[in-house]
Amino acid sequence: MTGTTSPKPTQKLSKVSREALEVIGDDLLDMLRRKPAAEIFDWSTKKDYHGFEKMSIRKEILQPFIERYNLEPEGLEVILIGLKSNYPGSVHAHPIAHALCVMLAEAEGFPNPVNAYALVEENWLPTSEPDSLGMSGGKGTWFPITVGDRIYNPTNVAHGFTVQGEGQCYLTCIQSPGIDQPKRDDWVPAKVN
Repeated sequence: MTGTTSPKPTQKLSKVSREALEVIGDDLLDMLRRKPAAEIFDWSTKKDYHGFEKMSIRKEILQPFIERYNLEPEGLEVILIGLKSNYPGSVHAHPIAHALCVMLAEAEGFPNPVNAYALVEENWLPTSEPDSLGMSGGKGTWFPITVGDRIYNPTNVAHGFTVQGEGQCYLTCIQSPGIDQPKRDDWVPAKVN
């Protein structure tokens, strides 16, 4: 008896590589340069998340990335973050996910970053959320954010963003797997050693 064999189903992935995060970042920048942000991000998902404002990418924009990389639905999260004047920052780490944060500017329809700083630090300790706010990384560990910056946040490495005085910073964050999930929040408040 002869018959045809069906290909075995491929296992869905739970996480993409750093290189894939970069490619997705390039694609998002290209989209934002051609379309208004309201066509890419879903304003109805806007919420306060650990002290900053965020909203999710539209499902119909996210789905092709999920399919391209053969991901589980929770394997990728793309958000838009807006940091406003005097945002103190929140240093934290993600024990499971890694992320690429791409700074947005006038070319993408957002104001350029002003008085914005970031931190990425391997040496940290878990702390309470109130103790993770502000410049808990200490002086000298924060670096200025400029137009076009991409900040990679490896798994289990402390990082944060702050806006000092009058300023702002808008960024899109590509996270894999997704950080803000219904059954898990992959967020640990951190204090840099």
